[in-house]
Amino acid sequence: MHFLVQTKPYPDEALESYLLRLARDNSYDGYSELADILWQWLAEQDHELEGALPLELSKVDVYHARQASSFRIRALKLVAQLVDVNAGDILALAWRRSNFKFGNLAAVSRNELTIPLELLSTDNIPVCIECLSESSYIPFHWHLKPYKTCHKHKTQLTTHCDECHELIDYRASEAFLECDCGCKLTSSEQLNDADFKIAFALASSNSHKIVGLISWFAKIKQFDVSDADFNCAFVDYFSTWPDGFNAELDLLTNNARLKQLNPFNKTKFNSVYGDLIRDGQIAATSNRKNKVLDEIINYFVELVDSNPKGKHPNIADLLLCTFDAAVLLNTTTEQVYRLHQEGFLNCAYPQKKHEQLRADSHVFYLRQVIELQQAFAAEKPQTKKQFIAPW
Repeated sequence: MHFLVQTKPYPDEALESYLLRLARDNSYDGYSELADILWQWLAEQDHELEGALPLELSKVDVYHARQASSFRIRALKLVAQLVDVNAGDILALAWRRSNFKFGNLAAVSRNELTIPLELLSTDNIPVCIECLSESSYIPFHWHLKPYKTCHKHKTQLTTHCDECHELIDYRASEAFLECDCGCKLTSSEQLNDADFKIAFALASSNSHKIVGLISWFAKIKQFDVSDADFNCAFVDYFSTWPDGFNAELDLLTNNARLKQLNPFNKTKFNSVYGDLIRDGQIAATSNRKNKVLDEIINYFVELVDSNPKGKHPNIADLLLCTFDAAVLLNTTTEQVYRLHQEGFLNCAYPQKKHEQLRADSHVFYLRQVIELQQAFAAEKPQTKKQFIAPW
């Protein structure tokens, strides 16, 4: 088997777009017909590859394969041989699962860009009519939920069909300029300034700096990134950063003082600030810089400084869990255990002999953790700190 037309991929093209163009260039009705033939051919070449390439275009990207991702990679390499294209050029189009985590959110990577998996659109892909009239392919940016405006033509992406009013998805219609209903797509929406700012940032070399912030903002504000007004809210919030964020923390601090029921040295940090620290991890970048956690630390440094240790416990004496202490110290929970055993961190409650502290045990004082954090210089590049050598 060999393709007569050797379709070359564009560097910024989505994998689904490339396979659809490959099918069209070689006179197949669409990807579905090509996939059916490839299914049989791959099984003949390697019995392990039967089903390695799905029949649905929307499921073809590597991150969908999960445990079978290695077979998907092997199948794509064979496809590259049929097209006489460097396998690396095709694999570079794929989103692959990453070991990196945005807090508790799974991540995927494409070349050097790592993003939270939740930012990839699953049910529709909007398009720029002007881009498609110039070059008939789908850039991977259009697959990102926050990318709602073409940064090249400064026009809103077309999201709905004028005829059937359904969300458009070229993976379902297997056509770039047609809806699944067969209607030609047209552009009519006016440019949204906030959408353009986000699109421009996502298409730039600094896109890694914003993707974590987008997921963090969606989490703490309980917004859907796909909502029409999400980008406006995001841009407004960060246009005054960190003033609005600090005002929110001040409100929580003051409410804790007004509604205090127990001494602060017996009050859990989470009962006052919720999952502030845990959620803050979502804002990380792939090089482990995190402007949200940096601001959280700055806030609590000032809180500790303005509430010195006294005869009576105050708001700076709240109890942190082991996990949150590890996040603030930029280390592991194992290192926090060692810091306690070596006397760097006091435990709020006496521990039984050989008792292992759980990650959710609220036993460390906020004051001590912040003071210990200040005692160690920041590391560049930012890596997990090892305060005490291994056993």
